[in-house]
Amino acid sequence: MARWQSHQRIARIMTAARAQTIEGQQHGDDWKRYFDKHLYGPQGAEFKVSLFPLPAYLIGHTPWSKAFREQPELRPKQRYLDLCRSGSRFRFIDEMRRQRKPKVVVCLGERHTADFVRAFALEAVQTEHYILQPADLAKTLQVMTHDDTTWIICPALAGPSGLTSDTLLDAMGKYVARWLQPVDFPHLR
Repeated sequence: MARWQSHQRIARIMTAARAQTIEGQQHGDDWKRYFDKHLYGPQGAEFKVSLFPLPAYLIGHTPWSKAFREQPELRPKQRYLDLCRSGSRFRFIDEMRRQRKPKVVVCLGERHTADFVRAFALEAVQTEHYILQPADLAKTLQVMTHDDTTWIICPALAGPSGLTSDTLLDAMGKYVARWLQPVDFPHLR
C-alpha cells in the first residue's frame, strides 16, 4: 500500500465521510479495510477520473518529449494539455457527471482550478470559500454548486501545501459528508 499514498488518503477521506454520515461508524484504521474492500468498487461510493489521463511524471523520469516522440499529437506536452481541454476529454468528463449525477465532486489540486471550471462548464457559477481548519493549519476550499452537484476544489493530497495529515483528511471527509446520506453508502450499511 505504500505505493498508493494518494489512494490511501482518498480512502481516509471517504472513511471519515462515511463515519460522519452513518451514525455509529468508526474510522481510525478502518480506512485500510475501506481501501482494500471498497475504494473504487463497482458498488462504491466514489469513482476517480483525471482531467489529464497520461501521467505527469513518467516511469524512470523519462522526459515527455522522449516518451512520446512517435506521437506528434502529444508533443510538446502543451499540445497534449490543449487537446484534453479543447478536444473531447473535458466534454466526456462533464457528460459522465451529467449521467451519474454525483452529489459531490472533489477536485484535487488548486493549480488546476481553471481546468476544473472549464471541464464542468462552471464559468457562470459563483464560488464560495470554506476554511478547513481542524487544527493549526488552515486550508481554503473553493466550493461551487450547480445542477444538484457540489464541486469542492481543494489542495492536492501531497506536497507541503497539500492535505497530508490525518487530521486534515478526516476534516475533509467530515466536510464532504454535509452532502451525503446513509443511502449513499449501500455497500457499507
